[in-house]
Order: sequence, then C-alpha cells, then structure tokens
Amino acid sequence: MAPVNDSKANIWVAFLSFGMAAFALCHSQAGLIALVAMVCGFALVLVRLRQERDEVDARLGLADKLSHAQELLERGAMRDALRLSQEVAELALSARLQRAGLELVAWCELGLDRPQAARNALSCLTNAGTLDPYCYAAVEDACGHSLWALHIVERAAKRRELSREATLFRIDLYARLRGIEAACTLTLQQLGRLRLEDVERVLRFADLAGKSSAALALARAVPQLQRA
Repeated sequence: MAPVNDSKANIWVAFLSFGMAAFALCHSQAGLIALVAMVCGFALVLVRLRQERDEVDARLGLADKLSHAQELLERGAMRDALRLSQEVAELALSARLQRAGLELVAWCELGLDRPQAARNALSCLTNAGTLDPYCYAAVEDACGHSLWALHIVERAAKRRELSREATLFRIDLYARLRGIEAACTLTLQQLGRLRLEDVERVLRFADLAGKSSAALALARAVPQLQRA
C-alpha cells in the first residue's frame, strides 16, 4: 500500500504547489514564490509519470524478459535473444528499460554480423550520452568508425571505471590504432581490472608483433598475477 499512498501524496502536493503558484501570481510581490511553487509542481508531476511508466513495465514483466534475452545472447541464441529484446524495447515505457532493450538489440545484431542494423537500433535513442559506452563504441567500430569508437571509450574512461569487457575492447582498439606498445602500456595500467588470461592474450599478440619495452614490462607482471 505504501507506493499507492506515496503516489497520492505526490499528486496532492503537486496540486498544492500549483495552487500556491496561482495565489502568488495574484500578488505582484510574490513572483519568486510562484516560480518555486511551479517548479516543485512540475517536478512532482514528472516523478509521478515516471512511477506510472515503471509500474506498467513491471506488470508486463519486461525486466525479467530482458534478463532472459541476456541469457539467450550469452548462450549464443542470437535470434531468440533479438526477438525478445525487440519486444522489450517496443513495449517499454520507462527510458531505462527501453535503452537497455535497444542496447541488447544492438549486441544481437552485432552477433549476427549486421553492424548497420545495430547502429539503426541505437539511433532510436535521442540522447547518445545515456548509452552504454562499450555498446556504442563496439557498434561504431563494427561500422568502420574505429577512431570514433576509441574516442567514445576514452571519454568514458575519464569519467568512470570501465568494465573488464570494455577495458579489453579499449586495449584492442589501442593495438589496432596506436600499436602494440600502446596496448601493452594500457594493459599495465589496467591490471587491476583484468584476468591472467587477458594479459596472456595481449602478450601473445605482442610476441607476433615483435617484443617491445612495454611488452617486456607486462611479461614481468605475469608472475604477480599468477600469485594473486
């Protein structure tokens, strides 16, 4: 019963705010009060609208469907995951679930080797800044825009710590665009977020490309990772 009571309270407070604004506007000396009341009223209305969207998404079980689609993707059932994630993206009313659904659609399209379709899916979102940077960059890279993809993950890395998968993708972009020396240096900097097999994969690539000082330094760090 608490959510219902909270919703009613929000509505009543919103009406009260608008009433205060109307009263204040009738008095020339109360302009600031009117402005504050109007802002509070609109904010409460927006909160209630978001709550209603979340409630509809919950009734449809969209979060569970999205989790199932993620599991299907991880098992390699790309087409089933794509169908389910498209359903979530189409039905979701909340921005959060719609974005998550479209990102999963993009991953499925990449798995099916359809990068332009993945890009089209993400283009449905008007605010690219809310996208998962790893997903956004992976799609741009698959479409042939690797420099832009690197810019996306570099900018994201300055704001927050990237996931292990995103870090590996960043290292891969470094290797392709800046060379193995830069990739090994970045790997050394990100050791805390990587596994032993990740480092060994970079070293195998370094062996093929020719030893460098950064690769040697990275090789010396392997025993430390093995002990850890």
